[in-house]
Amino acid sequence: MNDCYLNLLVSFRALFSADPGANLVNSKQTIGIILPDLSLLGYAVPVESFGIGLFVILFAYLIIEYNVQLLSHEKFKIAMNMLHTAHTPLILLRNQLEELKTGNLPEPLSQQVEEALGYAECIIYCNQNIATLNKVTKRIPPKTSTVNLELSTYVTSIVNQCRAYANSRQIQLTVGECSDCVSCRINENIMTAALQHLINKMILISESGCCISINVTHTMNSWQLQISNNEIAGQRTEKMFPFIPIIFPVYGYSDLWTVRKIIRLHGGKITGCRHGKAATFQIVIPTDCHCLNQSCPVLRHSSTKTKTPTNDSCENPKTNKQNTKTRETSHILLVMADKLFSDYLKKTLSRYFQISVLDNPELLMDTAISQNPDAIIIDDNVNGISGDILSTQIKEDKTIGYIPIILLLRAFDNESYLSHLGSGADRLGLRTESICKLRADIRMLVENRMVLRERIRLFLSDAISPMIPTKAEIETENADRKFMDKVNKILEKNLSTDKYTIDKLSIDIGMSRTAFYNKIREITGNPPENYINSFKMDKALKLLASQQYSISDIAGILGYCDAKYFGKKFKDFYHVCPSDYIKSIVG
Repeated sequence: MNDCYLNLLVSFRALFSADPGANLVNSKQTIGIILPDLSLLGYAVPVESFGIGLFVILFAYLIIEYNVQLLSHEKFKIAMNMLHTAHTPLILLRNQLEELKTGNLPEPLSQQVEEALGYAECIIYCNQNIATLNKVTKRIPPKTSTVNLELSTYVTSIVNQCRAYANSRQIQLTVGECSDCVSCRINENIMTAALQHLINKMILISESGCCISINVTHTMNSWQLQISNNEIAGQRTEKMFPFIPIIFPVYGYSDLWTVRKIIRLHGGKITGCRHGKAATFQIVIPTDCHCLNQSCPVLRHSSTKTKTPTNDSCENPKTNKQNTKTRETSHILLVMADKLFSDYLKKTLSRYFQISVLDNPELLMDTAISQNPDAIIIDDNVNGISGDILSTQIKEDKTIGYIPIILLLRAFDNESYLSHLGSGADRLGLRTESICKLRADIRMLVENRMVLRERIRLFLSDAISPMIPTKAEIETENADRKFMDKVNKILEKNLSTDKYTIDKLSIDIGMSRTAFYNKIREITGNPPENYINSFKMDKALKLLASQQYSISDIAGILGYCDAKYFGKKFKDFYHVCPSDYIKSIVG
């Protein structure tokens, strides 16, 4: 690098006259030779600054060129690329394991495949969480994906993601059911990664064979999540002392600072206490998630309340305008006996649809026919009757079989999922799914039905319209029929007239030759000569079939000069001579 800069300076020096005996190999002497010449050209060159700058450039180049130590961000970038590359093979591995599980495998092998499938799911969930965190730059913006979730099902789904890791360490995970259905508005992707990391941390510090309990409770303004393995501590829980956030690093919990930051971002707090390997975490987050980011749609929702319609982040504001009609007119029928869950769905979905609830499955058919809903949501079990049976009843009915059906499932695995294929439901969904996903499924089914109905209407309109004449066409057809009746009467009257020409016919009709010619061609598609000829040939056919007249008499009746000319015209038209036609009739 030094030689490169030195050669550049030497080349530049060649433009000037060098003193005899000047040694340009020496860098100090080179600068002393060149700088005075630069000053002569009008450049003010501070020697010290130039030297320092050149030194800094050379030093930076040497660091970049010869530094062999991998920096943390470089290693992280490579690791993320490798993780991204491994995502597709993981998905394919999971799918192949699912196919093996659905096959007729021996019981021991089936259990092993199921365990392997759980491990694959665990890796995929972690992969997704890592990818989510990688997309976050600098400050975590909750407005990116703040959604409305049903709390108990949301926590259960996170715990299920951690079960494979817990089973590998022989640790049991239990989730206490919430006594009521409550919604929480959080950044789903970021909060899922945080809670999953927290539960995995509890699994890591717990002894083999213990049980970790996850309990969800809520008050009017907040919801609480308690994660504890205190059962292994027995009566030592009273000796436990708080350590969050005071002495995180002492007990090896320094990596939970990010979890604490995410929870604080949602306006909540996390506390903890421990004794030995017994630990308890308590998380409290406001129900409406008062995020610190003032531009978060949750804050706008909580401040406007009922004055302004809420702007759910899972729904694009542009789609609000496009789907206003769908929200105002769509009627959804909930068929479920679980009053707690049906009340929650009705309360949550009533802002977007007209909701009615039916808890008696015996009245389903009559209710569906009378109300004619735009979509029906059926629970997997309604007062002892399977949701598959109810769905099949609706789909087999010709009057209401077109109504979209969403069948809600309590459990999800390959076998149970495939067993519902015969129900005829348009969509299968889990009870534990996000309410936003359920609302999106409803909207897509309703809108697809509207689009299909409109397409059928247009298709029938295009197919039937040519078959049904308009009023103008009927009037034109009546006028044409009257005109042709008049022409036929005149031809009938002058049938035996020799050399009854088109000119005479147009005069008798009361039209000019050109107008008459165009009118006949427009109605019949043939010129007048052809029409008159076909009229006479039709008459000839009837007269010959009656066998009351000879061929010569028929020629005279039709206005032909002789029988020979008539025979030629008849054969040209029917491809058979009159005598042969009579023979074919007589036999």
